[in-house]
Amino acid sequence: MSARDLTDRRRAEKARERVERMVHGYVARGPYCLNPDATTVEHVLAGLTRNLLQHGRWYCPCREVTGDAERDRANICPCPQHQADIARDGVCECAIFANKEYAASKPPNPPPCGREER
Repeated sequence: MSARDLTDRRRAEKARERVERMVHGYVARGPYCLNPDATTVEHVLAGLTRNLLQHGRWYCPCREVTGDAERDRANICPCPQHQADIARDGVCECAIFANKEYAASKPPNPPPCGREER
C-alpha cells in the first residue's frame, strides 16, 4: 500500500468517525432512534461519509448536492425536513432516523433511542 493510499484511508476513517459521532450524538440528545435495519444505516453512514469527504459537509445522501451553498445548506444532516418526514412516515427520507414506534415495530431488537419527546 502506498503512502498516498494510507493517507486516503486514514482520512476516510476519520471522516467516518466524525459522521458516526454526529449521528449517535444526535440520537442520544433527541427523541429519535437509529433505524433498526443495520444495512440501511450502513448505507446512509457511507453516503454521509462520502459527502463529507467530497463536499466538506455531511449532506444527506438521499438528496442531490448542487454546489449552490445556500441551497445545499438545507440538506445537511439532520436536514430540516427530517422531523416532518418522521412524523408522517416514521422515518426520515434517508431512513437513518426513526421514531420509537417505527423502531420498536422492526425485528430483531429496537436500537437505543434518544430522550423522551417533550
